[in-house]
Amino acid sequence: MAVLFWLVIILVCIFTEIHTNAFISIFIGAGAIIPFFLSLASVPFYVEAVLWLVISGVLLGALRPAALHRFHHRGILDLSAPSNSSMTNLTGFVEDAVGDEGHPGRVKIKGELWKAVTASSDPIPDGTQVIVRKTYGTTLWVERV
Repeated sequence: MAVLFWLVIILVCIFTEIHTNAFISIFIGAGAIIPFFLSLASVPFYVEAVLWLVISGVLLGALRPAALHRFHHRGILDLSAPSNSSMTNLTGFVEDAVGDEGHPGRVKIKGELWKAVTASSDPIPDGTQVIVRKTYGTTLWVERV
């Protein structure tokens, strides 16, 4: 049962990191790799759990600052701000009225629904054609066409 626990921790952390880009859950998930293998060797769960906490803490303390520095300060990719992506300049239609960050809506692009916000002070009503200007995680920043 512990093997499944560690596998779920690793997969959830990978999924979370893909959607947040915060460089936190990737190190927590990486810390679960050694306990995963120890659980295959029938090491007691409390030993695995303590080891996981220690490894995750060391990885967060030692590697996260370097990762943040590399990606935020060298111009490679600023993960803390909306950016261009493969969705940039695609057009679609508003399905649920799109407002500011506090009032997101939904747009349909290429047959898929996406969470969307606008920088405009006026909400964009249903049925309006929009264009994607930037993305932030899985949220699209859109404007009227």
